[in-house]
Amino acid sequence: MNFVAIDFETANEKRNSPCSIGLVVVKNGEIIEKVHHLIKPKEMRFMPINIGIHGIRPRTVENELEFDKVWEKIKHYFNDNLVIAHNASFDMSVLRKTLELYNIETPSFEYICTMKLSRNFYSNLDNARLNTVNNFLGYQFKHHDALADAMACSNILLNVSEELKSKDINEISRLAGVTLGYVNESGYKPSSTKGRIFERSNKQPSKQNGNIMDNLNFTAFKDEVVVFTGGLASMTRDEATRLVRKLSGTVGSSVTKKTTCLVTNTKDIEDLHREEMSNKLKKAVDLKKKGQNIEFLNEEAFLKRCKKNVS
Repeated sequence: MNFVAIDFETANEKRNSPCSIGLVVVKNGEIIEKVHHLIKPKEMRFMPINIGIHGIRPRTVENELEFDKVWEKIKHYFNDNLVIAHNASFDMSVLRKTLELYNIETPSFEYICTMKLSRNFYSNLDNARLNTVNNFLGYQFKHHDALADAMACSNILLNVSEELKSKDINEISRLAGVTLGYVNESGYKPSSTKGRIFERSNKQPSKQNGNIMDNLNFTAFKDEVVVFTGGLASMTRDEATRLVRKLSGTVGSSVTKKTTCLVTNTKDIEDLHREEMSNKLKKAVDLKKKGQNIEFLNEEAFLKRCKKNVS
């Protein structure tokens, strides 16, 4: 099986603001090349929510090449190859919008979305997020690092291929009920879930990874008022809210003088410039400086706090 897995990270809400790309080249079912580039966006505007997701800041990329120069180094990976991505509608949009921004000719290739493939094939999962599927497959990685995400994406298709005993993407597409999309100079066709599903996975969850809801400490947030800022990789905001309440805590919608804990997806808060912080984070930092007892938890620390302390 031959394909190129890709993943983009963006600086802000615009799809033409890539700040990182990861590519993984697979030939005959084996990874033969890994490529990662930081990218200086044409508009150097980074949203706090994006920084919180991937940790890339303006100063991280200020001396990097813009996309048009990076494209010269990576364009050969796209032409007439099978390209895969998780939530491919996002990555294909980033590619197309950025090519358009720089007036670069669009390459021609077919692609398939591994999120849609996972949703159909691994139907016993609660969701088809990249980390959820790979946790199910027993594969650990650093989520929202472009190269690590591209590796995780390739892991999904290689597992599907192995379970279906097929290296033909057209057969895999047909059996899983996910159509191939394409990108070329004439237009764009999305990879979709139209069609009958002929095969589903019989794989069971990997025991070594466990479940977030196992071994909970039901007093972990007793007397705590918890506020969330930014998205979490392991669960939705609603799921996180229900979890805190299950663990005897209260969830606030904004940072106030009652807030005792701020859960953020931003790492290394002490290294952030103020303009890189979300409004909630700014307020929490200000209150802490004034003497309020607020604990800052990243996602890993939050999940650890939720668990019983098992020796």
